[in-house]
Amino acid sequence: MTGPAGPVTGLDAVFRYARRADPADRFSEPAPVRRDGAASGTAETATAFPQAPGALNALLGGANSELEQSESAFQLRVQAPDGARGLPVVVFIPGGGFLSGTGNARWFTSPALVQAGQTVLVTVNYRIGALGHLGPRGDAHESQRPLRDLMEALHWVRDEIAALGGDPGNVTLAGDSAGAWYAYALAAEPRAAGLFRRLALISLPWEPPLTPEALGDRWALMSASLVDSGGLSEAPLDALLGAQTDLARAYAGRGMALMPATGGALTADLHDYAASAARLHVESLLLLSTSEEATAFLRPAPERAFPPEAVDGFLHARFEDPAAVAAWIDRKRPGASGKERMAEAMTLHQFRLAHLELAGAATGAGLEVHLGGFSVQSPLPGAGSPHCMPLPFLFGDRACWADAPMLEGLPPEVFEATASGLQEWFLGFVRDGRPRTAGEQVAPFAPEDPRRLEFDGDAPQVRVPGEAGLVARR
Repeated sequence: MTGPAGPVTGLDAVFRYARRADPADRFSEPAPVRRDGAASGTAETATAFPQAPGALNALLGGANSELEQSESAFQLRVQAPDGARGLPVVVFIPGGGFLSGTGNARWFTSPALVQAGQTVLVTVNYRIGALGHLGPRGDAHESQRPLRDLMEALHWVRDEIAALGGDPGNVTLAGDSAGAWYAYALAAEPRAAGLFRRLALISLPWEPPLTPEALGDRWALMSASLVDSGGLSEAPLDALLGAQTDLARAYAGRGMALMPATGGALTADLHDYAASAARLHVESLLLLSTSEEATAFLRPAPERAFPPEAVDGFLHARFEDPAAVAAWIDRKRPGASGKERMAEAMTLHQFRLAHLELAGAATGAGLEVHLGGFSVQSPLPGAGSPHCMPLPFLFGDRACWADAPMLEGLPPEVFEATASGLQEWFLGFVRDGRPRTAGEQVAPFAPEDPRRLEFDGDAPQVRVPGEAGLVARR
């Protein structure tokens, strides 16, 4: 692939948006690449930052593992339609639990959004895992390295995207899962103001940043694991990734193994939406969550790990009215096992109620908010509509997800109808902040009468969320 020299006539190319300021230091800051007024450098072979296989490969397949890995994968992929000039831009940050992911994965190939939807789609790499969140000191500034990588990518988009067919004044920042987490953090970061206009968050998890103390514990464990391999700065990649896998096991069920910690502009109240929504420097917000997000995380666990007392303890610790939540779960899933009840409770706490809370806070802060729900059921036993389920439908090229177990056996007509509706909704938001369904604008969220557009395999319908009225503890 090569970068265009003149007017864009169709483009799918990978560009370098930054380099390491000190090539000898794997933890050094991102530095801008040379800018030539058209596109920075020339198109490159796609790579990914070093990572072990993703925790959700049993649902998604292994596309993240197909690319060559490099500690210098400061790349973004640009897809633009034939003759693109001044089109809306989507910058999409992929997720991966803060440990995996790449914007160059085949999953994000999207003729539906790019050619049919007439947008410029940018998908981004950023440093992940120990390479993204640790360093010689183990402090909060080091843990926020991915945010600085992403800031550099956004600066590249601002400076270069016009030459590739996009409008730098009409950028939507979007992300899924950990990518949505980073997108939200950037939308609350004053230094990112003006780099994007709208914010679209898919499966944003309620996940407050680590405390500096929690980060220090993780840093100490990783450092001890690598003491005979040269330490964090010098350890070979296989040793580093092995120690990172051990760290993830050690923190399973106890929080994220690695993620940013509070310090500087990243404040402890980031996921106190009543506080942080007022700091968002965007004009509109789109939120989408699935009906069974947490099945993705709990499917590998044995049923015996969820006795009644464990589920009840979770409900009492995380909900203002645990009895009301228990009754809601029983109505939705009569006769559910302990594991199924825990998945419902986790989905409510970390996603569904958090999105309702954020929608209300953002509306109160003057943003126009659009709330969506996704409940197309995977044929995979026990999966429901899990975390990441909307992505194949949003990007729309099922062939790029052919090895995803969560889609195996899903009728083509369900996929096509749902993809069409989801893309129409999303593209309306991207173009002018006004999502549409069946050609009609969808009314924004109103806290006094909460409504959500539901994608369940049939025509999208506006409904009152079933969990409205339940309250999580924060």
